[in-house]
Parts: sequence; C-alpha cells; structure tokens
Amino acid sequence: MSRTFEKHLIVNIVIPEGVLEEVAGDAERPGATEVKNGVGEGWIIMRKVRVPPILNRAGAVGVDGEVLALAKRDALPLLTNDRVLAALARAQGVSVKWLTQAVVEAVARRMLSASEARALLRDLVRSGLRVRSEVLAEVVHLIDGAARTAK
Repeated sequence: MSRTFEKHLIVNIVIPEGVLEEVAGDAERPGATEVKNGVGEGWIIMRKVRVPPILNRAGAVGVDGEVLALAKRDALPLLTNDRVLAALARAQGVSVKWLTQAVVEAVARRMLSASEARALLRDLVRSGLRVRSEVLAEVVHLIDGAARTAK
C-alpha cells in the first residue's frame, strides 16, 4: 500500500481482526507496516466479527468470511479485486467495488493525478495485486480518460 493511497483515497478503512493478523502478522508481507501504522493512526479501524454459519456454507470462510460478514453486518461496501469474494458478496446483497475502479474514480474526483494513479497501480501490482494484463491496460486507459475529463 502506498502513502498516496493512504493519504488521498481513504478516509477510513474498516477491517476485521483476521485481516490485521493475516497482513500485519508477517512483517515481510507487502503492506504489513502500512496496515499496522494505519491502525495506530486511526484511519484503519479494526472490528471484531463472527462469521455466521450461513456465510461459511456459502463458501465465505476464514478471513474472506470475516470481511464479508463485516461488510454485510455494518452495511459497508466491499473493496476487493478477488472475483470469488466479489461474487459471494453480491449474492449476500453487499455492494462491491473493484480496487482498480476506486483508483479510476479517485482520478475522476481529482484526488489523484493520472501519474499518481499509475504509480499506485504499479505499487499494488508489485505488492501482489493480481490483474490480467488486458485489464491493467484498460484501467490505465480509463485513468487517462478520467484525468482528461477532470481538467
């Protein structure tokens, strides 16, 4: 996670305990320091959540189950690039936004410049975000279009 993302795109992120343990539990994992710092600074809010059996039966187990249960319980949009989690969330009536979509919207809202957005995407991919090359090319095209429209 880059400082640009932290400072400009997010007011607050709400995560279940499992996300903190999964990401920040391994200091070598990309984003571990940023997540720990975000919790410490208060812009990442950690909440306890219990995964209802119905979500487990639907396939939402482990941290994915926690994320989905929290989004459903607190009526929060789910920010992800995980296709399976997005499908499960939609089936549960949870609003889903792709991470790449949020980056394009940040450019359209003048929260990020096109170059900042491209750098953010580069950082995210280097940190492990998996995006097909044709999707990444389309997102860059949308970023450039949003930047032209935002001027």
